[in-house]
Amino acid sequence: MIKVLAAWAGYALLAVGGGIRNERIEERARRAPPGQRLLRRLTTAEMPKIGPTEGGADVETILVIDDQDRVRVVIREMLQMKGYTVLDTGDPQVALDLTKNHAIHLLLADVVMPLMTGPELARRVQALSPPTRVLLMSGSTVSDATRSGYPFIAKPFTPDALAARVRQVLA
Repeated sequence: MIKVLAAWAGYALLAVGGGIRNERIEERARRAPPGQRLLRRLTTAEMPKIGPTEGGADVETILVIDDQDRVRVVIREMLQMKGYTVLDTGDPQVALDLTKNHAIHLLLADVVMPLMTGPELARRVQALSPPTRVLLMSGSTVSDATRSGYPFIAKPFTPDALAARVRQVLA
């Protein structure tokens, strides 16, 4: 069973079995049976402008790292929709390089990745940039995240749930 969790900027975030994935809405439209109602692409003007820029606050930079490209793209768009500056990569070494060259306010990292775990990456990022906050995410492994002591959000999540958790961690 496929459940649409959210849609924005031409993408749909889908719950499929036990995981999440995103697809271009246009690709789903080509495969849809005649008469099936599909979500339409949102224009930039229709996207809500809610987030850290309200009240004249500085735009915060979030570094997203997830080894699944499609998931990373969806998360990047969720955060950009809320007004954040987002850097993203699937490679932990690139994440460390980005931390050296940019002021990162929040590291949003998947717990389970092939090259380095999220908690290990978080420790290394905070060694390079102690003020950087950390939020871990996972669609499967809650115990590794909770043992690490870092805040956690379970995938799948909605844009509003992610934005609320990010605000909470950054506060």
